Amino acid sequence: MGELQKADDKGLMFSGSKFLELKGSCFTPKLKREFVDFFCRNNYFEVFYIVADNSRIQPKFYANTARAFNYLIRLALEYYIQKGYISNDGLFLQLDERNEKTETKHFLENYLQTELGLRNIVNNDCKVQYFDSSNNYIIQIADVFSNLYFSELKTKAYTKEIEYMKKEGYLKHIFEFPLR
Repeated sequence: MGELQKADDKGLMFSGSKFLELKGSCFTPKLKREFVDFFCRNNYFEVFYIVADNSRIQPKFYANTARAFNYLIRLALEYYIQKGYISNDGLFLQLDERNEKTETKHFLENYLQTELGLRNIVNNDCKVQYFDSSNNYIIQIADVFSNLYFSELKTKAYTKEIEYMKKEGYLKHIFEFPLR
C-alpha cells in the first residue's frame, strides 16, 4: 500500500489503512491498466476529454482561471452538442469543488444557461453542482480517467488503453483547444 499513499498536492488515497478516495495521480501504471479493464466492461458511461494545449495559448487567457475554465467547458459542451455526441436536452455537470473558488461557484451555471440556453443550443436548464470529491465516486472515477490521459500525453505509456477505450466506444471524443 506504500505506493498508493504517495501524496500529490490534493492529498492521499489512504490514511493509514483507511481509504479516503481514488486519486489518479496515486495509481501505479499497473493499477491504471486494471482500472481501465475493470470500468470498461459494462457500457455504464462514456468518456469525453478536454485538452488545452498551453503552448498554443496566450498567457493572458489564464489571467482569470475561473473564466478560462468556464470558457473551455462552454466551448467543449457546445461542440459536443452540435456534433451530436451529447444530448441538447439540458445538462447536469458534477464538478470537484476543490477546482473552484467559493465566489465563482455559481457563475458557471449562469454562464452556461446564458451562452447555451439563450442561443438554443440546449433545450432545458444547465445545472452545475460542486462536490467534495471524497464524497462523489463519479468525480473520483473521472479523476482517474483524466490522469490516465494526462499520463498518456506525457509518457505515451497508455496508448493501448486509450485505443481500447476508443474501439469499445467508451472514449467518445477528445476536444482540443485551441481549435485546429
